[in-house]
Amino acid sequence: MKTKITPIIGLQWGDEGKGKGVARIASGLSAKDLIVRFQGGNNAGHTIWHNSVCYVFHLIPSGVFGKAQIHLGAGMVINPSALFEESKMIPKNMPFLKRISVSPHAILTIPTHLTLDTVSEKTRGKKKIGSTGKGISPSYTDLTLRRALRVGDIFFADFEKKYKSLTEEHKTTLKKVFSYEVSNEELKKSEQKFFEGIKFLKSLKLQDSSEMVNEALLGGNKVIAEGAQGALLDVRFGHYPFVTSSHTIASGVGTGLGIPPSYIGGAIGILKAYVTKVGEGPFPTELGGERSAVWCRDKKYIEEEIEFPFPDLNDKDEFEVGIAIRRAGHEIGATTGRLRRTGWIDIPLLKYAIEMNNATELVLTKLDVLSGLKNIKACTHYIINGHRHGGASRKTEKIPFDLSRVKIKPVYKTFKAWKGKLSDYGTKLPSEALTYVKFLEKTLGAPIIYVGTGPEEHHVVERYWK
Repeated sequence: MKTKITPIIGLQWGDEGKGKGVARIASGLSAKDLIVRFQGGNNAGHTIWHNSVCYVFHLIPSGVFGKAQIHLGAGMVINPSALFEESKMIPKNMPFLKRISVSPHAILTIPTHLTLDTVSEKTRGKKKIGSTGKGISPSYTDLTLRRALRVGDIFFADFEKKYKSLTEEHKTTLKKVFSYEVSNEELKKSEQKFFEGIKFLKSLKLQDSSEMVNEALLGGNKVIAEGAQGALLDVRFGHYPFVTSSHTIASGVGTGLGIPPSYIGGAIGILKAYVTKVGEGPFPTELGGERSAVWCRDKKYIEEEIEFPFPDLNDKDEFEVGIAIRRAGHEIGATTGRLRRTGWIDIPLLKYAIEMNNATELVLTKLDVLSGLKNIKACTHYIINGHRHGGASRKTEKIPFDLSRVKIKPVYKTFKAWKGKLSDYGTKLPSEALTYVKFLEKTLGAPIIYVGTGPEEHHVVERYWK
């Protein structure tokens, strides 16, 4: 085996800018190389700027504008209608359909999965998880209940019979458990789009994930495994229960593609220069604390614009600083439209994610968003019950099993910010930004190979470990 799979993993709660990172790496790949998605569905969105046009992909890998083959792997859940609609975004002059393939083992999301997801989340009230309502959790649940429909099923004559049977089971659950009656008219509209998507799926090449990866690796070609969401949302090792329904970490590549762990090399970890989080759950460095969490849960972007038309990045009130960073970074969920909670970068959680994923190289995104601040903060460790937790020192204790059950006081290191827009500095970083980047490298123990200095493709500074 000449080469190994390179996982590209978000090291925070998702929305780290993985799309741009993958697109950048994919630009150097050949037509024989491979980019695969190994988990998740259209509950995640990757934003990419290509030729000054903004694209948001949810299912299609971010390397779609390169030359490499792209594959939707076995560990994914695929909404056929969503995939069909997404495919229409891609310019017609690109040979997209010749480069994409789908695993027959990938799970199908059917219309009633979305209804189950939305209705069950509403019944939780204040205990809601923060689901996107895209039917991902019910789709994975059906897999463990051994009744899921998979992409390979659509090529058999009994597919519609199986589809109707599963739909009826979902309708019964909705009625008995949630007292919700599915409208036939509502379902008919959804089913029309679903079967249009099934027709599109049938036009794509069906290929076993493990066979495809094996062929690429044995041929000495590169394989990039593109993750969705982030390590802190992993169903087992994230901040449970405020997590997604799949394994978002590098070891999930094995189960998501059907390959042995020895095939997986060091990961490229993507981290944002600050932190954001969508939905509920603990967030130690959140700017504005509980006030911010409630605000982002209950408000829409347009309401925030009305109440805070010109937020000040250097306001004395950290709640308003959080709003200003959100506005500067356009931190609104690409899939849901929800406000993202914002906070300072968190070293303890990053070190946890880096070690868990064997992240040997890092990509720092959206450093430009911090332009205009006088000072930038980084959480170096926590104080819990008078003891240090997390951080770089060996004297500190490990991060607690459940952050939502302890009271955390973050300890910060402050850095001076640069003047003007970061993108105006071209291919070099100003000294203040470089100090911040070098601190992160030293503290996290891995090189930062790219730094994002703006939204477009060319807004990147390439770096080398020294």
